[in-house]
Amino acid sequence: MALLKAAGAGLFLGLMMGLPAQAQISSDGGPIYINSERTESLERERKVLLVGNVDIRQGTARLRADTVTIVFSGQPEGQAAPAAQGVAGGFGQVQSILAEGNVYYVTPELKAKGDRGNYELATDTITMTGNVALMRERDVAEGQTLRMEVGNRRTTLEGGGGRTRMVIDPENQSQSNP
Repeated sequence: MALLKAAGAGLFLGLMMGLPAQAQISSDGGPIYINSERTESLERERKVLLVGNVDIRQGTARLRADTVTIVFSGQPEGQAAPAAQGVAGGFGQVQSILAEGNVYYVTPELKAKGDRGNYELATDTITMTGNVALMRERDVAEGQTLRMEVGNRRTTLEGGGGRTRMVIDPENQSQSNP
């Protein structure tokens, strides 16, 4: 889900209280505010589902989507489960976050949108698919698949069956780099 150190901050999240700092939507850290029409905690599956107009904010970052699914890896071997904290207490570390339907990720530096966004903690990779647009100031890049390797600061945009498209404003570049 936060949708980016490579393009802003560590995209998709560490949603509930008690989750590790690695999974956040903002590099600012701090409390995470979550609004949705419905929240489901699926303990046996180690999942939390956020359904309906999901709006997640942390610091200056915001993630919006129709639904967000947070999958947890479970407890590390040999460790006792901690006392339950928050909605997802005792689930372990976040494994992945999947945002679906009208996905928007916004920071002061960038805006990204797509039909679907997936964050994999193990590879520290964000993948957005379906009518993807990435905007930074007045520069825009569009395609079908956007893959951001957060730690490597590598971003790849693919056109799917078509081509990628970019609009770069040279005046914008000269203002950013005096």
